[in-house]
Amino acid sequence: MIEYDFLIAKDVDSALEYLHKYENIKVLAGGTDILVDIHKESPRLEKFDYILDISNIKGLQYIDEMEDNVELGALCTHTMLIQSNVINKYFPFLVTAAKSIGSVQIRNRGTVGGNISNASPAADLIPPLMALDSKIELSSINGKRHVPLDQYIVGPYKTSKNQDELVTKIIIPKLDENYRFSFQKIGRRRALNIARLNLAVVAKINEQDSKIEDIRIVPGSATPFPIRFKNIEGEILNQKASQLNLEELAKKIGDEMVKITGERWSTPYKKPALGAIFKKAIMEVTNSSEKL
Repeated sequence: MIEYDFLIAKDVDSALEYLHKYENIKVLAGGTDILVDIHKESPRLEKFDYILDISNIKGLQYIDEMEDNVELGALCTHTMLIQSNVINKYFPFLVTAAKSIGSVQIRNRGTVGGNISNASPAADLIPPLMALDSKIELSSINGKRHVPLDQYIVGPYKTSKNQDELVTKIIIPKLDENYRFSFQKIGRRRALNIARLNLAVVAKINEQDSKIEDIRIVPGSATPFPIRFKNIEGEILNQKASQLNLEELAKKIGDEMVKITGERWSTPYKKPALGAIFKKAIMEVTNSSEKL
């Protein structure tokens, strides 16, 4: 049985005071990951002496549209993403990703900050948020700093957050109307599933000549932690959508995964599966009608 003391923060300032004062603290937001790990006594849990409950801090439960960004409070839930007119307008594939997470109950409780900070290789929100060049606001009693998401996630279940810091905000830059989005996911079943593979693609397509002016590709569950596949992006950048050889690119993205992970027991399944959802995503963002 895991023993610990329970702390409750009524606001951000009190949460930061606790994090400064005590060591070996685990932060409880929605609780959909940590409570399960505690119940199972998961070996992934590092030693901790305290649970800090931040779940009732109203100041972290918001979605705000700014001039150049959209800002999410760390306690923004998956349901809030799904229901937000702002998110549906600017980042519809983020809504698709949120809808794929767990059950209604989990989406009501689970938070964006928690999904990111758990840093699971299979997290459904990390690939689209990384493809959007999102930044994480980390706060402590000494001030705030902003860290790009691709520098915040540093390993499977590992982040660059210091012990006395709290995720307080996710900042997503707005993109112009020529950007298109796709989120794809494969799970063991249609509901309540953890991704065996997922993929986020963000692309800017020139309306005049269909040239791909920007492309960002982030798979999940394919590598130890989500990263952009920049070599594949380089193969596509500045190409016309009609000139892309999807079969060849699908093979290359599988090869790129294996370069990072090496051959594993799951490789014979994941390599063609990643190629298939990659093709589907590229066809979606380029409005291709090619048959899979």
